Amino acid sequence: MTGPVLTGQDALVLSPGLHEVCPASYLDTPAALAFQIGMLGHGLVEQDRLRPVIWVRPAGQRAHDFGRPYPLALARWGLEPERVLLVEARDASDVLWAMEEGLNAGALVIGEIGSSARYDLTASRRLHRSAQATKARVLVLRGHQQIQPSAALTRWRLSALPSPDRPWRGATGLPGLGAPRFCAVLERVRGGPPKTFEIEWKNAAFHVLEPAEMARRTAQSAPQFDRLAV
Repeated sequence: MTGPVLTGQDALVLSPGLHEVCPASYLDTPAALAFQIGMLGHGLVEQDRLRPVIWVRPAGQRAHDFGRPYPLALARWGLEPERVLLVEARDASDVLWAMEEGLNAGALVIGEIGSSARYDLTASRRLHRSAQATKARVLVLRGHQQIQPSAALTRWRLSALPSPDRPWRGATGLPGLGAPRFCAVLERVRGGPPKTFEIEWKNAAFHVLEPAEMARRTAQSAPQFDRLAV
């Protein structure tokens, strides 16, 4: 039996359990990380906002090394830095162990697993069950390459989009930086079909933008009728 198909803002509220985020390409990894942070706190009830956040990442791996989490940037994306405990694990096995232990302790979890073969159907089921048992969310960053099946409730594929110009222009006439925008493809969701969203981070929350074909559609000209010869 399939569940209700969520649309609009409702699709961005993640239920307790395991969720996956994949960059569309290697250079989209920072966009995927930003999406992870923003989505972790999106739609949380008040008591969940008091939970600690455990961020687990492999140490010394270049595949996902775009720098360590920066406290000011975390706050920019809606995550209080004082809630975050950063864990740098030795290898993928330790990453999985630390994520599961964090969930069992009642924390919200962000994990970076990349394309490791250790993250298989069995490992993902353990994470999902631990998250559901404590009604927590765990968001796992996977690689941009072809990936194997898992027990995740959702899988998102992220790519960066150009930001809109800000209305205000400085003394040089150049616009300021606009709100960050992303193309978020919901590749897998239980109980519904895949969907594509254009989203924007604004006022400390993600917002679903109007579909491109609607927002950019030009006005239809009035129908023209050929004159009948008499």
